[in-house]
Amino acid sequence: MKHLHILMAVLIIVLFLYQSYLVLSTNRQAPRAVKIATHIIYALIIVSGAVMLMQLMSASAPVQWVFAKIILLVAAISASIKAFNNQATLGQRKTGILIAAVAYVGIVILAVTKPANLF
Repeated sequence: MKHLHILMAVLIIVLFLYQSYLVLSTNRQAPRAVKIATHIIYALIIVSGAVMLMQLMSASAPVQWVFAKIILLVAAISASIKAFNNQATLGQRKTGILIAAVAYVGIVILAVTKPANLF
């Protein structure tokens, strides 16, 4: 399950970078297949993360960092929705991409360091 989760995380970041490149350089939207793939990958990353969280909780491992990752994922998704919206202005798109990028960097840092006493 861990490998699936890591693969989905890498794919999400790659798709985010691709969509950001399209929006910022050519000011056009990603193809429909990319949008559908993004939704499927988000679903898979949430399901695989939930399964791994249940395993961690059953082993009584510290999981405070997981809750911070969940909050950052919600921030990244909501910022991406605004950034890749057809009606968004260029300023809104740039801001949404920046916020989502910062959230993804935070998620990666938390995934690598796994701080035991985050809160």
